[in-house]
Amino acid sequence: MVKPLYKLVLALSISFAILSSLVSCTLSPDAMETLDSSIRSYERAIRWGDFTRAKSFHKNAPTLSDLERRRLKFYRVTDYSVLQHNTTDKYNSLLMVEVKYYKNDLPVVKTITAKQHWKREKESNIWYLDSEFPKFR
Repeated sequence: MVKPLYKLVLALSISFAILSSLVSCTLSPDAMETLDSSIRSYERAIRWGDFTRAKSFHKNAPTLSDLERRRLKFYRVTDYSVLQHNTTDKYNSLLMVEVKYYKNDLPVVKTITAKQHWKREKESNIWYLDSEFPKFR
């Protein structure tokens, strides 16, 4: 009689541990998946020099002017790395990223380290950047 009771208590304890770890996750799998997808898409846009597309991830940011678009054509990104990723709640995620780049006429690699604040809209569940566009100089 003791063994079945022990097995039941053990099974309930394990089930409770698994359930509580699942509940403690801040984002549902779908929300986390869309955040990861948005971050990867933004990274690809920056990495391959599609700055117009990258700028579209920044909410309320003005579109690139023709002058700015022409200026950015002289820059090449060599690396884009996420250094830190902290999802604080289901509507906010903070990243620390590092972007390595050079200007075509000056082959010296420079580094931008930037904080990114990703926000999720409650109605549409779309993630957008609420931080500055990288300043390539």
